[in-house]
Amino acid sequence: MSDQVPYLKAYDICKDFGPVQVLSDVSMEINSGDVISIIGPSGAGKSTFLRCINLLETPTTGVLEIGDFKITIGEGHKHATKKELSTLRRDVGMVFQSFNLFPHLTVMENISLAQRRVLGRNKDEANTRTLELLDRVGLKEKADAYPGRCSGGQQQRVAIARSLSLDPQVMLFDEPTSALDPEVGAEILAVMRELANDGMTMMIVTHEMAFAREVGDRVYVMVDGKIVESGDPRVIMSEPTHARTKQFLGAVMGR
Repeated sequence: MSDQVPYLKAYDICKDFGPVQVLSDVSMEINSGDVISIIGPSGAGKSTFLRCINLLETPTTGVLEIGDFKITIGEGHKHATKKELSTLRRDVGMVFQSFNLFPHLTVMENISLAQRRVLGRNKDEANTRTLELLDRVGLKEKADAYPGRCSGGQQQRVAIARSLSLDPQVMLFDEPTSALDPEVGAEILAVMRELANDGMTMMIVTHEMAFAREVGDRVYVMVDGKIVESGDPRVIMSEPTHARTKQFLGAVMGR
């Protein structure tokens, strides 16, 4: 990792659902071009943290800085305005476990719609950009197909292209392969590898340990809503120091 100023900073993020604290003082910094993996057992709070980054979930307390966007959340602090949220979600793309495509729109229309509404591109501009992105994810021939005529892996690649169409500075991936069989999941990981090679800043919640080890610049291990260990993924996966990290890796990697 370089000495540049981090593009994304999250400090002391806490999230409560009623009396249950799901996140407890979670902090991390990410430089432009970094690929960050968040791993840990199910129910650790990983997806909730990711949703807090683009304020799909509002943290109970904490500080977020993403590019020029900065907000302090908690009692006595104002909420983000609609304009601020719009800018944030344009700069921070997100790909979910489910594909969330509009079934009544073609692949082309699914990707072009957001560009026209959010970026103000005209139809020709949006369609040109859409075809570029479909070519990038290997689906140019599916431009006029409806999502129901696409496989799960193809739909997830369309969802990635749709997020990329808004020209985000950061991409968040919430277990993008969890609903797919291993062979199809490998297609999605290949697209993500290409994005990483192209310098896209990415934060990925994943159970794909090989991907986290090979592609990630840094890995964060989350257990019970807290970061228990972080560092070089190759080091942590071969020589974990925290007992919960050892327990988790032993379960998922058979060691």
